[in-house]
Amino acid sequence: MKAIAAAIIIALVGILLVGIQQYRVIALRTEVQFEATEKKKAVDANAESQATITTLRDEAKRNAAYTADLAKRIRASEKKAEKARKDFEDLKRNSKPVRDWAAQPLPDGLRGKADSGNKDPGRKAGSP
Repeated sequence: MKAIAAAIIIALVGILLVGIQQYRVIALRTEVQFEATEKKKAVDANAESQATITTLRDEAKRNAAYTADLAKRIRASEKKAEKARKDFEDLKRNSKPVRDWAAQPLPDGLRGKADSGNKDPGRKAGSP
């Protein structure tokens, strides 16, 4: 009878050990499944981040190209304006019609001369 009791106890301990191991296996499978799901989420988030980074880099390149083109256009406009100023100054100095116009005498009213009838327009005639 002792042998049967010992065998039953050993069988129960064996079943208990197998049950504990089975519980551990189930827990590990759950953890592995959870980790796989989290890994997939992380990989998907990384792919989305990489796409965003690529988009932002492309946008930065376009902005840099636009800025460079804009700076080039500004320099060209400034050169064009400077040339126009220089051409205008040259025209003022070298154009015969402009020189002829500038050589004309100013009208009396623009030279600061008073009206010829009254030399002091501020005083009325006959006032002391």
